[in-house]
Amino acid sequence: MTTSHEDLKKIASLAYIETNEKSAHQLAEDVNAIMNFMEKLREVDTTNIEPLLHPLKLNQRLRIDEVKETSVTNALKNIAPLFKDDLYLVPKVIDTLGK
Repeated sequence: MTTSHEDLKKIASLAYIETNEKSAHQLAEDVNAIMNFMEKLREVDTTNIEPLLHPLKLNQRLRIDEVKETSVTNALKNIAPLFKDDLYLVPKVIDTLGK
């Protein structure tokens, strides 16, 4: 299948591709190569082929969901200026609206 220069001009204008004579010739070759490849793909019999979600059949490796980190609450409590009931206390920055 070959693509005419008029079709390529329309495609280039729709895709906002700026072309000159040299680039138009290269574009025609590239588009025709892609279309020829698509024709070859259409010749392949895929009647008994199941569709793939991914080209590689991979399984997700799972690990045991266990906590490995230790609590750092006590270390942070020592450096926090205000800390109460395992919470960081911060000073009020914005006053309540509608007073």
